[in-house]
Amino acid sequence: MRKPMKESIIITYHKNKDMLLFCLNRLLKTTPDDVEILIIGNNVNRAELDVDISNSRCKYLKYDQNLQYPKALNIAVEQCMGEIITFVDADIFVWDGWYEALYKTFTSSDKIGVAGAKLINPLTNRIIDYGIMYSKYNAAHIMMGLLYDHPLAKMDRRVQTVCSAIMMTTKTLYQKIGGMDEDIPYSYTDCDYCFRLRDIGFETWVSAGAIAYHKGGTDPNNSKSAFSYYRLDAKGMYGMKDYAKIVYDNAEWYKKSAGYFLKTYPLEVHQFVMLDFSTLYDRDSFHQMIKEVLGITYLDIIERPVAERDSGQIVLYNNSSFEFIDLVTPIIYFVDTFVALFNNKLWFQMRDIQHDLVVDRHGNILPLHLIAEQKC
Repeated sequence: MRKPMKESIIITYHKNKDMLLFCLNRLLKTTPDDVEILIIGNNVNRAELDVDISNSRCKYLKYDQNLQYPKALNIAVEQCMGEIITFVDADIFVWDGWYEALYKTFTSSDKIGVAGAKLINPLTNRIIDYGIMYSKYNAAHIMMGLLYDHPLAKMDRRVQTVCSAIMMTTKTLYQKIGGMDEDIPYSYTDCDYCFRLRDIGFETWVSAGAIAYHKGGTDPNNSKSAFSYYRLDAKGMYGMKDYAKIVYDNAEWYKKSAGYFLKTYPLEVHQFVMLDFSTLYDRDSFHQMIKEVLGITYLDIIERPVAERDSGQIVLYNNSSFEFIDLVTPIIYFVDTFVALFNNKLWFQMRDIQHDLVVDRHGNILPLHLIAEQKC
């Protein structure tokens, strides 16, 4: 019999054997030999569970049913050997040094109950998740879209909630608060876990040095897509359960982001026309916040909301008008995500964008010329 391990990694697996094996191979290469790796496979299609996992560090649990994420984790935690446990989704591909960095962050204070990683897009090396901030109607992923090594992303940070695609916690804490809530089956159960830990005095942090690619956010056919019909049910339950716990903290991050921006790119003008392409219901509060943190005034605000939250592409001359290309006044573009502006070559070439700025709902503030050059 193996001696109980102090640390365990738990992988939840539903489908895509090839991806699981690559994920597992990266974990085996980048973690100490005494860290247990427990894989919990669950699928009504038994063929998806037929995976050869022979490494002695690994334990493979198979369930020929669709357990859903929180139930799968709850079962796995009961059976893992470690006290420090790390959840890793099967579509995660870790970088070298990730585990040491995450462990260092997690163990840096007895007050920390959760540590999450910096999750990046495998197609672009841009941040997908590095903690979540909140406003009245909106949850946003701090720094989403910035390159993984952006100066603002080089320090550990305390946040309210974090994505559990990589999440370190302890078995004791997990069981003390009853594990993941199985009434939140699809998404948001990780955020709920962070809030419940905060209720008993523990903090959530993200680790700057714990970096991993997260395929799920870039793949419409990921393992969760088959259960997307649960999303609204999960969101409804999460909202009813946890809304009163949410602290509106986005203004704090916008101040920090603006401080970095103004130090790096001092404003030469302070009057702007705003083109608002965002999908936010409480857009007026964002207009005021942006105005205050940047110390600017608006000559006009023109609202042209796009049809989709976090749209991948905004064509500026279609979503506004060609006449703005010749506008002498600097423009501040307010969007859901700044990366949606990348492919606007005509606009960048024909308009004087020297003083134009971009702000997005994830708290990013950038000169438009950096976006035009994709150097942000």
